[in-house]
Amino acid sequence: MTLHLTLDIHSGHAALTPEGDPAPVWEGTLYPAFWVTTGGGEPRLVTVTGTRTDGDSVELDLGGFGSGRAVWRVSETRLDLAELEVEFDDPQTSIVDMFFGVRPLSEGERDAAPDLSLPFWPDWRAAGFCVPSGRPAPAQSFFRRWDLGHARLPLGMFGPAMGSPYAAAFPRPLWAAALGDDRGWVVAGAGEVPDAAMTFDVRSTSAALRWRYREDLWGAPGPRRRWTDPLRLTWAGTAWDAYAAYFASFEVRPSTADRAAASVWNTWGDFRNGHFRLPEVADAAADLAADVLVLDDHWESMVSSGKPHTGRFPDFDADLAYARKLGLRLGFWQSVGWIDDPAAVGLTDEDLLRGADGRPRRANWALDPRDPAQHWCLDPSSARTRAFLVQRTRELVQAYDPAILKLDFGYGLPGPDVAAPTDPALRGERLGHELYRIVSEAAREAKPDIAILLYGIHPLHLAHADILAMDDMGDHGRPEAEGHRHWSVWAALAAGTGRAVNGSSGYFWSDDVEILLDSAVLGQAGAVLPLLAASDEATPRRLAVRRALNRWCRRTVQWRPLWLDSDLGSLDTPPRVRSWGRLEDDRLTALCLRDESGGANGYDHSGRWAVIAQGDADLHSGTVAVIPVDAGHLALPRATAPARVEPDTGWHWDGQRCVLTATEADLDGGLEGWLIRDDR
Repeated sequence: MTLHLTLDIHSGHAALTPEGDPAPVWEGTLYPAFWVTTGGGEPRLVTVTGTRTDGDSVELDLGGFGSGRAVWRVSETRLDLAELEVEFDDPQTSIVDMFFGVRPLSEGERDAAPDLSLPFWPDWRAAGFCVPSGRPAPAQSFFRRWDLGHARLPLGMFGPAMGSPYAAAFPRPLWAAALGDDRGWVVAGAGEVPDAAMTFDVRSTSAALRWRYREDLWGAPGPRRRWTDPLRLTWAGTAWDAYAAYFASFEVRPSTADRAAASVWNTWGDFRNGHFRLPEVADAAADLAADVLVLDDHWESMVSSGKPHTGRFPDFDADLAYARKLGLRLGFWQSVGWIDDPAAVGLTDEDLLRGADGRPRRANWALDPRDPAQHWCLDPSSARTRAFLVQRTRELVQAYDPAILKLDFGYGLPGPDVAAPTDPALRGERLGHELYRIVSEAAREAKPDIAILLYGIHPLHLAHADILAMDDMGDHGRPEAEGHRHWSVWAALAAGTGRAVNGSSGYFWSDDVEILLDSAVLGQAGAVLPLLAASDEATPRRLAVRRALNRWCRRTVQWRPLWLDSDLGSLDTPPRVRSWGRLEDDRLTALCLRDESGGANGYDHSGRWAVIAQGDADLHSGTVAVIPVDAGHLALPRATAPARVEPDTGWHWDGQRCVLTATEADLDGGLEGWLIRDDR
């Protein structure tokens, strides 16, 4: 179905309409509206209209409060507010919020409003909304327009800090939201990293994008404000495709880290349970054919020290040497925004995020003031803070030569209602983004081929990353595998960014094989599973699947999904992968086949299977790894008969297909899978 976007450059009203259907998929106001204070007075709403045009440029009127200029750029599938400039007449004007998609309430509308705290109301209207994993545990991404009531969903690095449900890492930052119905969807997002905390605000059945500034607390940089690309719209028939078009509109250089595509074993599964016996973890990780062992949170003497906790790890250097002897490369978790003892590293209150009263603020993952775990928060405005982060990173890299740095908690910081960086240029979403930039660039200067691991799928965020990791499935509650199947749909948005996608895991081995099926398509397997206290759950069959995937996973980074019978989600159905595949230059290089597909995936099989190409050829001609999860059969079409199959049992050639059969006895006996080889 062809979709058409119209924009009245004078009123700012826009609509997305299917061809031949007068009812819009979405409509609303695209000019910003500013909730401001002047000279300490009561807040008021400043609306914007276009007055005179000059080519792409439109002169703006701020309703008697100032003037400005906008530049719109439009194509068949994209609309950009490429430039926005406003100047307030009153130099004491402070922006509290900037909204895209609000209008003042008329007197009659106020008589019907359920909430009179604000004299305006969102006006973006659609049958439903889509914010990937906008509600966690269990994950929900699609919402009918009346499902949320009055809600504020984080789109960037401020989740609980903005009073919304816990929404910390993956898939955020998104910096965009979608609106639409079964006829089509529009994604509205930022074209640059916002200098404000970005949320999707819903009131009753209407919505708006909100940029939270609170300049009334932190001061205004002056009466003239300029933004580059603050609003970008893309549209398509499904929400996923509209998001894909939005993400594809950003240019991101491919990663240059040679060994970013690695199977990563994080020690968090054991550390979180108080088990710190590194040699035993290393033994288990090496046995599972992991590439990298990442020492997670709790390895340091304090958060952000960059030094080992000698009480937990009295033989730290010897333990690392032992892990390397097993063939494991090493990685280290680092918080980019927290520190437990600033004075110990030469930092003062001036180097920390502070409130309007000048007092430093503390935070934790939940922004809960009664949580005993509290951390001071670093302000990258400070030259001492930047120097500390650079020095800590360089010393860590030089001392331990890590293959990976896992950077975390740029999102676990207080929002603009509580604290802000001293430098106005680093406010909002730029705060965490700058912290990640400082650490990642320092690490690469010390070791050019180091791989930086981050959460979040926005291309501007991934500019600092080599590896995208899905967060712990523990965020979803049980069953963790359902959360992974939901998140895998959104992780595939990063398939074209040139970043390795690491599939992560949950905390429970019982869900692991389902997670690994999708990781076979995404790329590499990651893990936060326990190894030292999991003897009952870590059964030989489950271990065999993980070992096989670690050994045979795809190590390429440019691909696109083949959805087969998977569901991309709608207002009626949540996103959920079933059987799906991986395409590289139109070559099918990986498959996840589930028995629930009932033949709809086009393959003759029973049970669950992962199929992964081992070279540049596709699954139907080159060397291929086949991993069975259940007892059953798989008939894999091939252009020619295999040269050989390893192990040489449980298979036959029927003239067109290589037919493999796994029995319960095979799986209990440790069968990891087969290599179908095209060489002698």
